[in-house]
Amino acid sequence: MKLRILAISMAIFMLIAAGCSNSSSEGAKEKDGGDAKKDTQTIKVAVQPWVGNGPFWIAEEKGIDEKHGIKIETVLFEQDSDMNAAFASDKVDVANLATHTTVRMKANQDLEMKAIIFMDESHDADAILATKDIQSVKDLKGQKVAFEEGATSELLLQQALSEEGMTLEDVETVFMPAAQAGLSMISGDVKTAVTYAPYINEVLDKKEDDGVHLLYTGKNSPGLISDIVVAKTKFFEDNPEAKEQLRAVWDEALQYWRDNEEEGNEIVAKGSGITADELPSILSGLKFYNSEEQAEKVSSGELKKAADNIQKLMLEAGSMKKEVNLDEIFDME
Repeated sequence: MKLRILAISMAIFMLIAAGCSNSSSEGAKEKDGGDAKKDTQTIKVAVQPWVGNGPFWIAEEKGIDEKHGIKIETVLFEQDSDMNAAFASDKVDVANLATHTTVRMKANQDLEMKAIIFMDESHDADAILATKDIQSVKDLKGQKVAFEEGATSELLLQQALSEEGMTLEDVETVFMPAAQAGLSMISGDVKTAVTYAPYINEVLDKKEDDGVHLLYTGKNSPGLISDIVVAKTKFFEDNPEAKEQLRAVWDEALQYWRDNEEEGNEIVAKGSGITADELPSILSGLKFYNSEEQAEKVSSGELKKAADNIQKLMLEAGSMKKEVNLDEIFDME
């Protein structure tokens, strides 16, 4: 009887020891990174309800981000100022910013950052709208012009005026958000407004029969109104693989949209807060870039020329405290 009990006890001991051994072995594997699954890194990307962010919404929806080892979490902001503040204070990892905003933040806040993707540039998606009695930029002298201060609308107006030897001091500025600028034209409060799609289309749909027209658009100055993907330099130092992962996600998601236009439009419209029917007219005024197309823009010198011009305009307007070395910002070769 004692021998039988001893045998059973030994058997139980061996099973427990084997279990502990396996548990320790698995724990060691996880500790050493053996067979344990590596966690996917979540990257918070600041965006606004603008169709230019479309490929990132598609990447989230279709799981394209996780194919490249990251999980993109888009964080939506309604105003430029709120998004810029979140980026500056590290509430987000990455931000999809206007090129001029990036340059200005570098100059005024001394932020060390890198722009790694040239997302898009506006052709007819940003515009100065005017009534029929204003047929040239020179006619804006002394007129009320509604636009959002510090945003792309202000930059577009500055460029248009500078080409005629004029400045913002030659017009009566009326500051308001871009959506309201369009509404102020519809109501007749101003004769000129600077805004972007879909508000451009809204104004033209209601006032084109009254002679409201496009006076000046992004197409008149290629590259002036553009968007780029930016992160703090330290973020890329701490996450050396993130740069190529983000680029790969952008390229694949953009191609997916190009290959699956109807489905892609539904996803992007939802993210932008508009209907899919509104999207084609907006997209017709935009040009998106993948890595190969971006490289061509860089090598041709077009990107540098546009960035130099942006900096010049902001220095002249006093919205930048100092000139910056643009080569320290752009990492798009």
